[in-house]
Amino acid sequence: MAKPNVVSKQDLIEAAKSCIAEHGMEKLTLKTVAEKANVTQGTVYYHFHTKNQLMLDVVKDVCQGSWNELSQTTAHDIDISVALQAAKERCGPDSFYHRLFLSLVVSGFTHQEIRQELGQLIAFENSMLSEKIRELVGDGPDSRVMGISPETWAVIMNAIIDGLAVQSLVSSDFDRERTFAELAFFFQQVLKKKQPE
Repeated sequence: MAKPNVVSKQDLIEAAKSCIAEHGMEKLTLKTVAEKANVTQGTVYYHFHTKNQLMLDVVKDVCQGSWNELSQTTAHDIDISVALQAAKERCGPDSFYHRLFLSLVVSGFTHQEIRQELGQLIAFENSMLSEKIRELVGDGPDSRVMGISPETWAVIMNAIIDGLAVQSLVSSDFDRERTFAELAFFFQQVLKKKQPE
């Protein structure tokens, strides 16, 4: 017997993540989430009117969780290679994060609301990353690294990670280990040039 329809949106997001981990993204439906959470499909529909909205909320939850973890430390305590490790894991062929994210990007071409919400999510990520870069290189008029502002570096870094995710998902010979190791080295060298004394 299903539980009374007293379940939080977060509980349903967790159920959706479990469904994806167990059965793959392709089998994610509002019905499978309802079954996993032991609630009615109407309860899931109440929180997420569409599968795209459910997917978007899962992506936002994973993204927010990553940034919450990163926010617990100062930028000086973060080794670039350690920070990129999380990004590398989200870019793996078995990782669902970028599969969901990129599916939503495609949906966003024809759905204005999804496009706007993804734009807000990307703006949030860029803002958080820019803040961490400023912690590393300092703030003020001299905060540019190689003539580039922390805000632009954040956009570039974010775009690189998303681009690497695409390559990881579509290219069977993509060398994630080497690519991310060399990317970490590159960012360490770039940011070293501007670290405050």
